[in-house]
Amino acid sequence: MKKILTVVRKEYLERVRSKSFVIATVLGPALMSLFIVMPMLLSETGKDKERMVGLVDPAGRWLQPLSETIEKMELGNVRLRAVGTAEQPTDQRLAEMKEKIQAGELHSGVVLGPDFLHDPQAIYYNQSVSSMVVRNEVLRPALNQVLREARFHEKDVSQELFRYLFVGSQWQSIVITDEGEQEQDDNVSFGMAFVLIMIIYIMVIMYGNHTLTAVIEEKSTRMVEVLLASISPEDLMLGKILGIGGAGLTQFAIWTGAFYALSRRGVDIGGFSLDVGFLSPMILISFIGFFVLGFFLYATMYAGVGAMCNTVQDSQQFHTTLAMGLVIPMMLMTMIMRAPDSTLSVVLSLFPLFSPILMFMRVSVSTPPVWQVALSWGLMLVSIWFSSRAAGKLFRIGILMHGASPTWGSLIKAIRA
Repeated sequence: MKKILTVVRKEYLERVRSKSFVIATVLGPALMSLFIVMPMLLSETGKDKERMVGLVDPAGRWLQPLSETIEKMELGNVRLRAVGTAEQPTDQRLAEMKEKIQAGELHSGVVLGPDFLHDPQAIYYNQSVSSMVVRNEVLRPALNQVLREARFHEKDVSQELFRYLFVGSQWQSIVITDEGEQEQDDNVSFGMAFVLIMIIYIMVIMYGNHTLTAVIEEKSTRMVEVLLASISPEDLMLGKILGIGGAGLTQFAIWTGAFYALSRRGVDIGGFSLDVGFLSPMILISFIGFFVLGFFLYATMYAGVGAMCNTVQDSQQFHTTLAMGLVIPMMLMTMIMRAPDSTLSVVLSLFPLFSPILMFMRVSVSTPPVWQVALSWGLMLVSIWFSSRAAGKLFRIGILMHGASPTWGSLIKAIRA
């Protein structure tokens, strides 16, 4: 045990004292904040930009009500402008509108049918796929609203009755827990859960790759042959994994402390609140558990791959396969959200490689039985133990195979040996 702790101390101090660790620790929160806030800032910038949309209306009656509806419904910073006059032929007005779109005078354009009230046909002209956002989120709902109002007016239905018939329902989300009931913002809760899952994904991939590289570098120096005279390959590998993992967890703890301090002060970044007080203890405890266990599970597997490889290039085929253990759960998240308590969701979330993502997603969107969370942790702990033992065996065999390019067949054969 003393020898393992010596290796852990060496690996840990070697990394936390490096300039790259200090720089990454300082810049990490800033880059993560930028990662979170930049899409919001870009979205807000896009909303502030006024979009001029041309309208060809043969009936000459829809421009004003449509403009008023867009403003009243606060659908976006879109202004409508009539192209030509009602006396001009529609083809001539359409040609003029196309020229203005190509010249950049108009963002896009709409041509309404001559009898839009009874035959609501509309054609949308644009230059890029991004313009479809204006069509789907602004023009289509506004046109539908105006059309409904016009048809009700035609049938002598009063505005009061119209508003009464089309009033929307108001919803609240209440979460029932053992401690009682509490109101929940579904969008904020899902958004924060997704951010936490992305943190697990990024940190596991990043430090798993660090572990792989460190093991390959250890082999390439050939100093490892001297070290193995006083320590077993299994203990040396375990010490390296714990040391590198400890450095990664230290860095993450510093980042977490910085964000928590900002949260306590009520800091907002670009309109994004850093307040994490609404996160339940169950979510926080689950996040820490799945982060740490997922971190070391993948670190041991990456270390095993590094033990069999002589260069970083040799490890690429294995790196991609291991990463799929995190990519596949990300692809299954939508399915888990729709039916978090289904048999398939439970089975997949208990699979150790998928647990850090899928079981934590289940905890975030529902409340699975405690025994399922505990079982997933237990399976991950067992997997970590077997992976660390296998990594040590691969490390011992990998030293003897120095110079040979590894394959999946040789890796499996070495583990069975």
